Amino acid sequence: MRFTVGGGVHEHGRNCFFVESDTNYIVDCGIMHGDISPYPHLSNEQIKSAKYLFLTHMHEDHIGAFTWLVNKGFCGLAVASEETLAALPAYEKKLALPQAFGKVNIGTVGIEYGRSGHCVGSLWYAVTTQSSKLLFSGDYCEHSCFNVDKIEGQSAELAVLDCALGNMPYNRQAQEEKIISFARETLKNSSLLLPVPKNGRAVDLIHLLGNLNCNFFVDGKLCAFFSAQEKNGYWIPRAVTGGIETLIYKPVDTRLHGIYLIADAQLATDAGKKTARHIAEDGGKVLFTGHADEGSEAQRLLSEGLAEEIVYNAHCCMDDDSAIIKRNDFKTVVYNHCKDI
Repeated sequence: MRFTVGGGVHEHGRNCFFVESDTNYIVDCGIMHGDISPYPHLSNEQIKSAKYLFLTHMHEDHIGAFTWLVNKGFCGLAVASEETLAALPAYEKKLALPQAFGKVNIGTVGIEYGRSGHCVGSLWYAVTTQSSKLLFSGDYCEHSCFNVDKIEGQSAELAVLDCALGNMPYNRQAQEEKIISFARETLKNSSLLLPVPKNGRAVDLIHLLGNLNCNFFVDGKLCAFFSAQEKNGYWIPRAVTGGIETLIYKPVDTRLHGIYLIADAQLATDAGKKTARHIAEDGGKVLFTGHADEGSEAQRLLSEGLAEEIVYNAHCCMDDDSAIIKRNDFKTVVYNHCKDI
């Protein structure tokens, strides 16, 4: 077995891994925003030889290079949750995994998978071929509002584990209290804008701030997302989505005070930039709770002191990974999603 890092190790983004075995396959195909050459470091030969592409979830740093991969010669089977596959461009060879924690066989390859707790459709994989077994955590979090099937009792020659927070000491309760305190102070006189991914920590943030007795305004994308998940219940407990549905409104304008959430984590759209400008002009504040991409509007506002940042953990830190390693049997561990490790 030969393992190749196409991206995602010693960097935040471009997650991609190639495994050469009796059956060749790729796990994830992300891009690196702000990079001159944003695509995975794989050769055309490697891409063409891959029989399968396993996708952990729909965020761009994991699927954003899919079209590039196909243009480079990938013609194998794309395997993922139904939700992740729905986010891909048109492609005929797809296999949606059932919404059930378990195992499936695809030809001579065995797949064990479970919900990774990061977002709707996010999965971890244990991939077994005739000559190798590897585990890929994807973006993994055991403490979010999302349902998670814990990685435990697994053995693997090599495990790729999410370590986005690296060696940074992360105290979940302390970070959550910081966010609550910041929101409470801001709401005394103005509004708070939280730019978030459409599918991800918006769930946790509304659940966290739900007791502040304020208005919650969300855009159309988030409205549709919450409505769909309340009907599903597999990825997020219905008790959580039902509670969120009772709190949120679609805003008429941004002059009404409250907490605004928009599905534009980097403020990449004109609509996102306009919303941030209106909130700021009215004396409000912008709070980023996740990674700011290189060259993004989010990074610009933070660097110019026009926004604040308090990280909300939707990933693992080294302490989390140490706990995972203790309850499994991994011969080798590769940490991804972190510049410092």
